[in-house]
Amino acid sequence: MLVTDADGTLMGHRPEFEQYRAFRDRIRQLRTTYGLLWVVCTGRSLAGYKYIFRPMRQFGISPDFVIVNHAYIFECKKWGYLPHWIWNLRIRWLEWNDEFAVRRALPKIRKAVLAQNPFARVLVSNGHRLCFRFDDESAAEFGAEVLRREVRPFKHLQMFQSPGEISVRVIPFTKGVAVMELARHLGVVNSQILVVGDGHNDISMMELKPSCYTACPANAAPEVVATVHRTHGHIASERNLNGVMEVLAAYEQGQLNNKLPEDWTESDTPVMPRTHSHGIRGVMGTSILLSLVLYTTLLVVASFIKFPGRELILKPYYFAIECIYKGWHFFDR
Repeated sequence: MLVTDADGTLMGHRPEFEQYRAFRDRIRQLRTTYGLLWVVCTGRSLAGYKYIFRPMRQFGISPDFVIVNHAYIFECKKWGYLPHWIWNLRIRWLEWNDEFAVRRALPKIRKAVLAQNPFARVLVSNGHRLCFRFDDESAAEFGAEVLRREVRPFKHLQMFQSPGEISVRVIPFTKGVAVMELARHLGVVNSQILVVGDGHNDISMMELKPSCYTACPANAAPEVVATVHRTHGHIASERNLNGVMEVLAAYEQGQLNNKLPEDWTESDTPVMPRTHSHGIRGVMGTSILLSLVLYTTLLVVASFIKFPGRELILKPYYFAIECIYKGWHFFDR
C-alpha cells in the first residue's frame, strides 16, 4: 500500500503536467505487477481535495482511497466517493472530544507560562495556537521548559521554538490512526506500507507501530527529513511529484538514499502548518448532514416500530411540531 500526502508531495505550487503521464503509467505498472493500493492522505476537505486533484484526474490518475481532513476515509469509485461510514462517524466523535480538551487546555497553558514568567508577551492566542515573545534568551529557555511540561499530556499539541519566540500549535496526528484503520480494513500489514510525505502532520503516518517504509521529497520540513532518516527511509533529491517518482524507483530497485542533505539543518523555527478555511466548514457540514440522516432514519423506524428508547427518539420531533403549532396560532391572533 502506497500512502502519499497531497500538497507539497504530489503537488507543488503549480501542476507538473510533464510528469503526470509518467506518474500515471508508473502507478498502473505497480498495480499490475504488485497489486498496489494507492491512498492519498490530505488535510484538505473532500471538496478541497477534488478541486486540487482535478488536473490529475484529467490525465486518468486516481487513487484507490482518499483520506481527507486528516482522518475521514473514502473509497474512490468511478461514480464518486464511498465513505467508510462507521469509521468516519467514530473519528468525528473522537475529534470533538480532542478539540474540546485542547480548547480548554490552551488558556490554562497560557496562564501557567505567564504566572511563572510575567515578562513574556502573548503575540497570538486563539483556539488552536499560542505564541509567546521573550525579551532575552534565558527567559525564553525557561518559558520553553514550562511549555514543554504543560504540552506533554496533549498528543495534538506541538511546540516550536525560535530565538526569543515560542509557539504552541494544534497539529493533527490522526493521519496515522486513519492509515492504520484502513490497512486493518484491507488486511494490509505495516511492513507492506510505504508512506511519502513532506509536512509535520505526515509524521504520525511515518511512525506507525510496527514500523512501515518511509520517504520524503526534497522540499520536506526538517522534522520530516529527520523522521525519514531515523526510520531508514529514502530522502529524495527531487521535489514534489518528481521526488515521489524517485522514491518509487528507489524502493523498487533497492537503492535507498538515507543520508541527510549536505545543506540540511534541523531548524526549530516555527512553521505554521497549512490550514484550509474550507476544511473546517467541510467537516462541520459533513457531521451535521450525517447526524440529520441518522436521526431521520431512526425517526422513520420509530414511527412504525415499537422498541426500547422509541419515546426518546420521538420526543424532539413532537416538541418541534408543538413549537411550530404554537407559533402558527400566535401569529394568527
